[in-house]
Amino acid sequence: MRSLPLCAAWLILVGVNLELGSVRTQPLEIIFFLFLAIYATQAFVAEALGVRVGNESISFSRRLVSGFPFLVFWRVNIKWAEIDQMISRPNARVRVQKNTGERLQVSFGNREARLRFFQFVRQAAPSISISR
Repeated sequence: MRSLPLCAAWLILVGVNLELGSVRTQPLEIIFFLFLAIYATQAFVAEALGVRVGNESISFSRRLVSGFPFLVFWRVNIKWAEIDQMISRPNARVRVQKNTGERLQVSFGNREARLRFFQFVRQAAPSISISR
């Protein structure tokens, strides 16, 4: 379950930054665009891996700001025992609330992907409260 439009956007950003870095002559500009290309590459990989649901944990892209998809710092892995509840949100999103009070947001490409996610959650961890 991954967002293909976000994956495409990250690949475009990688290409644009590499191209801009290759035509610049100032070392600081080259380093800046290379840094942005590396950042976009890690965000692409994090997004391309999608949402992973396992028997013991869930893994997804870590976004620093829930409504802004371009501040991605790798991935977060949460064990089922650490999750208190999951809340369905508009625009194919799910809020995961941990026992510690921390709230994380998972974004899906569409509503059907979110529904399949909830089916997996019910199979893997039936004790988690799912609300809409």
